[in-house]
Amino acid sequence: MKPRLLVIEMHHLGDAVMALPFLRVASRVRECIVFCRPGVAEFLREAAPGCGIVGCGGWRDVFLRLPKLRACDTVVCVWPDTRAHLAMKWSGAGTRIGFRVVARNFYGAARPWRKRRLLAGGLATRVLSLAGPLLTHPLDRAAEGQTHSGNWSQIARCIGCTPDYSFPWLPVPDAPLEFRDFVKSSREAGMRVVAMHAGGRMPGKRWPMEHFQTLLGYWFPRRNVAVVIVKPPGGGSPHPLVPSQRVFESPYPVSLAALLAGVDGVLCNDSFASHLAAAVGVPVVTVFGSGDPEWFAPFGNEHLVAASDVCPFRPCVDRCAQPSYLCLENVSIRLVEEKLSAMLPDLLEKTK
Repeated sequence: MKPRLLVIEMHHLGDAVMALPFLRVASRVRECIVFCRPGVAEFLREAAPGCGIVGCGGWRDVFLRLPKLRACDTVVCVWPDTRAHLAMKWSGAGTRIGFRVVARNFYGAARPWRKRRLLAGGLATRVLSLAGPLLTHPLDRAAEGQTHSGNWSQIARCIGCTPDYSFPWLPVPDAPLEFRDFVKSSREAGMRVVAMHAGGRMPGKRWPMEHFQTLLGYWFPRRNVAVVIVKPPGGGSPHPLVPSQRVFESPYPVSLAALLAGVDGVLCNDSFASHLAAAVGVPVVTVFGSGDPEWFAPFGNEHLVAASDVCPFRPCVDRCAQPSYLCLENVSIRLVEEKLSAMLPDLLEKTK
């Protein structure tokens, strides 16, 4: 019988995508169970078919479900969160691997409210550890920093494996026929095809819609690039201006992968879409606002990030301290154009 591994991942869809290379390889050598949010569970049941997925409504639900879970040999969590570490000990697993609750491992630790949470977490950890350590294998990010994907690689080494970063990271379903026909006809006309996704979970992650619209008006038509405009569920999208631009609706989660896998490149915000594009091996230009690309740039696409450091409170972890979103307002259209040109370098040659 395979040893049993419990993974605690109580964050969001984009974070779950970054865990896929670890989950894929871990599930080959261990019986892998993932505790996650219900919405993430829906995604992971399709994206990580080798794992058992348990949707938990919150931390209280995690603690209620753990006693009902058959004993695990090892439990891991990539987040420096005392609640997760206590749950890991509560699981009874003999091997508990995670990142310590210290500033080096704590995202946005310089922000006042995050600093307070870090101090509270550190104090709680010390008190709870009086009865024995919460973690048997406490980890730290490299002193010079490393991405969230790098953190997963560090955990993988502790259990004797290496994440499988071969593309795609998840099973990709067939795209709708109308979408495939549009992409095919565009390529037959000598066009490259880029997907544009203007959505994002939080306002501090959404570049102004009018900037996307401006690019549709001249940058893409002048370079003979067709655009798949992805309309997320319940969200808005730019509108097409020429026949080589078309809107396609995409209900989350995995159906979006089918659209992104069928194009030559992607333009989107720091969001689930950016990490999903990277997961299917398609280059992606990502506009960052409140987030920090040094932590969360899409895998392999760090050089295609468009961001501004004008706001001294960035990353604010979605608690803006300014009268408006300076982080997004100061990402210029020109900078995004430069990143698009870097993503598809032959386009400028065609226009000379």
